[in-house]
Parts: sequence; structure tokens; C-alpha cells
Amino acid sequence: MATLFPLEQTAAPLRSPLRYPGGKTRVAKLFVPFFPEHADYREVFAGGAAIFFHKASAKRNWLNDLHPGLYAFYVVLRDRFDAFARKCRQNKTNDPKELVELFNKCAEDRRLMRTTGDDRLVARAFQFYYINRTVWGGRVVFDPRRTSRLYFSNPHGWDNLEKKLAHLAKISEKLRGVKITCRSYEKCLRGATPDTFVYADPPYYRESTGHITDKLYDKSFDVECHRKLAEALGETSAKVMVSYDDCPEVRDLFDGWRIEELQWKYCGTYAVSKEDKAGGVKEKKATGRELLILNY
Repeated sequence: MATLFPLEQTAAPLRSPLRYPGGKTRVAKLFVPFFPEHADYREVFAGGAAIFFHKASAKRNWLNDLHPGLYAFYVVLRDRFDAFARKCRQNKTNDPKELVELFNKCAEDRRLMRTTGDDRLVARAFQFYYINRTVWGGRVVFDPRRTSRLYFSNPHGWDNLEKKLAHLAKISEKLRGVKITCRSYEKCLRGATPDTFVYADPPYYRESTGHITDKLYDKSFDVECHRKLAEALGETSAKVMVSYDDCPEVRDLFDGWRIEELQWKYCGTYAVSKEDKAGGVKEKKATGRELLILNY
């Protein structure tokens, strides 16, 4: 039976500020019964960090992701929120043509997209956020040839900017005191103790064997990367929770771990033909089936 994590704050759970492929915002509540007691919390593949924003803060919190734009976004929200808000307001528009032009400008700024470290943080944070709000599926990848569905498709993603900024202000408060890094997951596991809770939400296994047009993340895994991750997580003394797509390969990698099966309705839909639509057939939401893998 899972030990419930004792709440250390009275603030209501927050939604992730990002649209993120495989993000857990809509289903974070399903994870709560499996949280162990801990004083040190680490998300080694932060992404939209839906679990972090949903749960109560631990004494020590660490978000990590290899995407340089995502790193900039979280650091700027934590440390320079006012500058970020000004940048957003400077680009406030509802004009369809201007929205597309701004998207292309952001997506085609290859130098900025690939800038790392702490250089041009505010500009990178804005670039990442705007693309995330307006791109197909929330994907923010470096793809000059646009082969990974890096295209403008969400015209309403930039609506209600002031409402978005009000939410981001709450996110900024949650990030105060949080360690934010852009490192390999191996480095984030160092120094972990039995009082550390590590949540890992790595790239889907099926993405590793799919076509380039199925690419969801800027930093994807190949099959060997999944094996190395399972090995590294098996060696840490921390309490570990891993979420993965349900497939035989993943079950084999984590043989001997506690595996819980979860399912929910994805926000997307199954596509139906134009003929079926004309005949009154409605699109149905797909059922997501994923594994929650625990070493405790």
C-alpha cells in the first residue's frame, strides 16, 4: 500500500504552464496515492513538470531538463518574471498574420534555439513559451527543415495573455528556491539518499523506434538510452517513480520492479474520415495506457 506524502503547504495544486507531449497535467491526481515520504524531490526529465506543480513542495526541490529553451523558461520565471512579462506584452497580438509571422521568427531563429547556458535567458524563455503555446502538439524542437511537425497550428494559444501571466506569476512563486539545471539525468542522481524521491518521465519508448515525423522531444532517446536509464535508476538509493508507455520492452527493462497500470482519456481524439463526419460520426478521445514503475 502506498504511503501518502504528508502535505507541507495549503496552496492548491497548480497546472503546468506548458502544453507538453506526454505531459501529466490532466492526470497528476492519479499519481498522488503513490508519492512516498521524502524531503528531497527531483524531476530528472522535467518537461512540463506537471507532477512538481501538482504536489506539495518538499524541503528541497530540483527540476532538470536537457532542453536549453525549457531551462531558460523555468530559470526566467523563477528569477526574472517581470522582464519575461514585459517581453510577452511587447508581443501581444490577436492578428492572425502577426501570430504566424511571430511564430516563424521564433522557430527559424536557429542560433537562439541552440544557445545554451545562461546567455540571452529572457529571449530564449519567450521563444520557447510562444512556440509551445502555438505549435502543433506543444512540440518545441530544433528542426530547420520542419520535418517534426514544427508548424503554427494553435491560433488561440496566445489569447488571454494577461490571464496566462497571472498563472505564470503563481508558477514563479512555486519555483522560488527550486534548483533548476540543464544536465544529464545521471548527474541528477548523484548524492541521492533513501530520503530522496526521484520522478522520471523519460521519452516514450515507442518514439525511439518511430519515424522522424513522430518526434516529440528535442532530446530523444534511442533504445540503448532506455536500457542505460533503467540501469542507472536501479542503482540509486533514492525512492524512484518512473512513468512509461506500456510495452513489452519497458516491462522487461524494469523486471522485478513494482508496476502499476494507469489509464485515462487523452485530450486528443481519434481521427475519422470526412465522410464519417458528414454522416454524424463523432471523434472519440483516445484512451491512454501507461505504466507507473516503482522501486518501493
